[in-house]
Amino acid sequence: MKNALSRAPTVGIAAVTAFLVGAGTAHAVVTPPPGITTRSTRIAQIAQITQITSASLATRATSILPVAMPRSYRLKLHEQYQWTNYYCVPASTSMSLSTFGVKVSQDALARKMRTTTRGTGGDTAASVIDDYLHPRRFDDRVVGDVVDHPELLMQRVSYDVGSLRRAPVIQVWMERLPWNKGKLKGQWIGHAIVAYGYNQQAGTITVFDPWRPTGGTHTIPASALARTLQSGGGMHYISRL
Repeated sequence: MKNALSRAPTVGIAAVTAFLVGAGTAHAVVTPPPGITTRSTRIAQIAQITQITSASLATRATSILPVAMPRSYRLKLHEQYQWTNYYCVPASTSMSLSTFGVKVSQDALARKMRTTTRGTGGDTAASVIDDYLHPRRFDDRVVGDVVDHPELLMQRVSYDVGSLRRAPVIQVWMERLPWNKGKLKGQWIGHAIVAYGYNQQAGTITVFDPWRPTGGTHTIPASALARTLQSGGGMHYISRL
């Protein structure tokens, strides 16, 4: 099966909590009028300052705080199956980028990622993804702390999907996915899928697998998905710059 993500090393363990920093809006300063200030004029000035400051603070809060994270959420995703046996990374990346409003073909991504018949290197994919995300003030990092850690995997997917409203690429061992059990020969078959939904109460994550024979939309327990992740880099974690 040549649908593999190459086993090139992927590094970069991110901190558990992502801090968001927004540009914000500078506080407006009201210049006092010259001459004698009457009591009524001073009251009007105070009211104006209060109004401007409140509006400024509201703007800053909006730019700094993420969208409230719901207990469950599913994005609208432009679903795609991979065009070749070895296009799983370009296909999943194209779907992920579509949640940023970016439309780019699998072929274009494959050229940028130097995809071969052996697959695509994880670090190369992250670099290409960042070329699209950084101008939009987002960052993509390959993290391995989610491997065999379903609670952290659920936390990271919930943040990306529920708060940022973006779909991260997930790097898995293809033969370990439940829907491929007994259907594939071989071990350590690297593969890429995309996560675009979750339900914290049920403990499940919804993914789209671009491999047409067995793929499509699947909802899987986070505990099961965590066991399929590639060691050293199971998820392309999205955060704000």
